[in-house]
Amino acid sequence: MSSPSTALRFVPAALFAMTSLGGTQAEAAPPDQARKAACAAAFEEGQELEKAGRLVEARGKFVACSAADCPAVVRDECTTMLPRVESSLPTIVPGLRDATGNDVVDAEVTLDGKVLTKTLDGQPIAVNPGPHTLRFAAPGAPPVERQVVVRVGEKNRVITVDLEASVKDAPRDQDKPTEAGQGTSGRRVASYVLGGLGVVSLGAFAYLGATGKGELDTLKETCGRTQSCASADVDAVKTKLLLADVSLGVGLASLGVATALFFTSGSEKKAATSAVVRPLVAPLPGGGAAMLFGTF
Repeated sequence: MSSPSTALRFVPAALFAMTSLGGTQAEAAPPDQARKAACAAAFEEGQELEKAGRLVEARGKFVACSAADCPAVVRDECTTMLPRVESSLPTIVPGLRDATGNDVVDAEVTLDGKVLTKTLDGQPIAVNPGPHTLRFAAPGAPPVERQVVVRVGEKNRVITVDLEASVKDAPRDQDKPTEAGQGTSGRRVASYVLGGLGVVSLGAFAYLGATGKGELDTLKETCGRTQSCASADVDAVKTKLLLADVSLGVGLASLGVATALFFTSGSEKKAATSAVVRPLVAPLPGGGAAMLFGTF
C-alpha cells in the first residue's frame, strides 16, 4: 500500500487519466469534474488536518472522500486512512451534578468557546487532542469552567463537575445556626484580653506611682522648703501620680471582669453576642477614678 504522501502525488495524475481515457469502461459511471476535484481536495486537506492534530476535522474530510461517487484511487486511500484517524481520535463524556449531587441533563457545554452539546445524555463526544477549556452552564446556577488536557487515543474519558450553589440560594450569615460553644469561646477570649489589660495596667501603676512619689519627695526636700518650685515641675508630678491612680483602677477592674468571665465561660450556653468593653476614666481632686462598662 502506498504512503499518504506518495498517494497524494499520484492523485492528480490518476484523475487526469480517468478523465482522458475513452471507452465504455471509463464511461460506465464517470464522476463529474467538480466531484473529482472535491474528492481530491478533501483527501489532501484531511492529511494536512491530521498532521496539525485536528483529528475531528480530518475525520470529516476522509469520510467525504470515502464516498462511493469519488474516484476509486482517492476513495481507496481515504478508506484506508479513516480507521487510523478514528483510532487516534479521543472522546470525552461530560457530566454535571447539581448542589444536591443529582445529575443535570439540560445544560450547555462549550469547548474553547464553541458549543459542544446542550444535552448531557452520557454519550461520548469526539474532540481534538490537546489542552481545552470546558464550560458548563445550567439554569439557576453560575457557570463552571474546567481546564483539561485530552490525550491522543483517549476514549470515553468521563469529565464530571459539580455546580456551585447560586448566590441567591446560598445561606446568609444571619441565617446560619449558631455553632455550639460559640458564646463560651467568646467569653473565654474576652477574659484573656481583659486579664492582659489588667496586668499591663497594674505594671503601669507601679512604675508611675514609684517614679511620681520619688519626684514628689525630691521637690519637697528642695524647692518645697522655700515654696519656690516651678509650676511645670509640680504639674508634671501631679500628672504622673494621677495616671498611676487611673492605671490602678483600670487594672483592678479589668482583672475583676476577666476573672468573672473566666469562671462563667463554662456555664449554660447562650446565644453568642460580641463582647464589648468600654473604659471610663474621670479625674478627681487629688487622684482619679476608672471604671469599665461591658456587655457580654
